[in-house]
Amino acid sequence: MKLFIIFLFSFSLLFGAIQDTNSSDVNNTIQKKQTIFLSYENIPEKVFVNQVFSIKVKAIITVSGFDKIKNKILSENGIKIINANENWKWYNDEIFYKTFYLKATDKNATMPQMNFELYKDGNLINSQKFPKLKLNIINLNTDKYFSHVIADSLRVLKSKTTNFDEKNLIVVLEIEAKNSNLKDFKLSWVKRDGIDSKFDNTPIYKIYYYAIIPKYTKNFIFTYFNTKTNSFIKKQIKIVVDSDEVSTQSDLNPKDGTFVIYKNISFGLLFLALLYLLIRRRRLVYFLALILLVIYYFIDTNPFNSIKIPKNTKVQILPTRNSTVFYITPRVLYVQKIMKREDYIKIILPNEKIGWIKEQNASNN
Repeated sequence: MKLFIIFLFSFSLLFGAIQDTNSSDVNNTIQKKQTIFLSYENIPEKVFVNQVFSIKVKAIITVSGFDKIKNKILSENGIKIINANENWKWYNDEIFYKTFYLKATDKNATMPQMNFELYKDGNLINSQKFPKLKLNIINLNTDKYFSHVIADSLRVLKSKTTNFDEKNLIVVLEIEAKNSNLKDFKLSWVKRDGIDSKFDNTPIYKIYYYAIIPKYTKNFIFTYFNTKTNSFIKKQIKIVVDSDEVSTQSDLNPKDGTFVIYKNISFGLLFLALLYLLIRRRRLVYFLALILLVIYYFIDTNPFNSIKIPKNTKVQILPTRNSTVFYITPRVLYVQKIMKREDYIKIILPNEKIGWIKEQNASNN
């Protein structure tokens, strides 16, 4: 009898342990059940190196109790995420969307490895890895006019050309593009170029681009690759030099040039004629005329205010806060003031180059 009771007691303990084990397995199965489903939409058929492109991601979330969604980058291999911190957009109770803007910098690049993560009160409560994605990345065959820009569309909003020095012009373009790598704009055929300022309102991007080119250039030419037409689009802008105070198509500095030589000869001959008449006839009218001619000559040959600028003054391409600095004064210089615009002064340097300085850096002699 005692043996039978011991057997029943042992059996009940074993049965209870089996039930506990089964219950634990069921709970683990429930906890491991997938609650986040990720899928890609609008995958491009091909991507070009340095192209900015977009991929839409759909997230179905069947778990509740979260207050924040994050995507954590685990590794990158030749593809940069431009808007990694942009929020996910809610579609309905379980569906969220996000459009990723990416840039491929290498033909062998692969999609970044990322985690989709759910947070509550700052704590991670659930996560899921993004599915792997293979992209077809292609290199473009280009020429010297290629601007390195790949875009859905591109427009030149404004253009302005003025003299930079005796041999060169400076061209400034305001350019806008959609779904582009516009900040990579660069041309190999110009002497010097750069982006003076840029504005990002993804997918629209805008820049102010400048280039220094020889004076004999007739047209400013560049191309970009249009992803909609799958072809190179040529832009050609006729060079027209704007008259900007002392900026003319012939000579930047009014002290130089053939016209100035003839004008100085004329002043000299007129001065000698008046001096001869004054000596011969000794009349007051000739004396006054001579004095007025001398005054006019000095006013005409010194049309600018001379100002002093200190050592290490930065001379910029344009009168804007983030403009490119092309020259820093090695010592105190006396320069010619051309004009003033807001907090900037346009000057001519002793080497005949023209640029802008901050008004606070200028002082009178």
